[in-house]
Amino acid sequence: MTQTIVNLTLPIVTDKIDDILAAYPLYEYRQVFAVPELRQKLTAYVLARLPVVYVTMDSSTVSDMTSSGHCYSSEQHNQINQLIHQGLEALLGRPETWHRRPSAELVEAEPIPSSWFG
Repeated sequence: MTQTIVNLTLPIVTDKIDDILAAYPLYEYRQVFAVPELRQKLTAYVLARLPVVYVTMDSSTVSDMTSSGHCYSSEQHNQINQLIHQGLEALLGRPETWHRRPSAELVEAEPIPSSWFG
């Protein structure tokens, strides 16, 4: 039988992010974090501040695995929730991480005369 390394923390964090964003009163938060790149940044923010739990399992039982939330205490679940809220504030507090300027991306550069060639 083949053994597979399974990250138990990632599904917990992604589920909690989904739950917290669904409960947020501001639609803008959900809309901003619908962008996969920003959701990944939020997930990375939380995972970088948590002890990540891995297990090895038989490859055949990995797909049968249900919730892995039992690997953390209720205190650690609260910490995950707090980290998600902190990550939301940190990412939204820095507009350069999520604001895109489509008009600037679409503007073509015009040729600029150069004085180097006379």
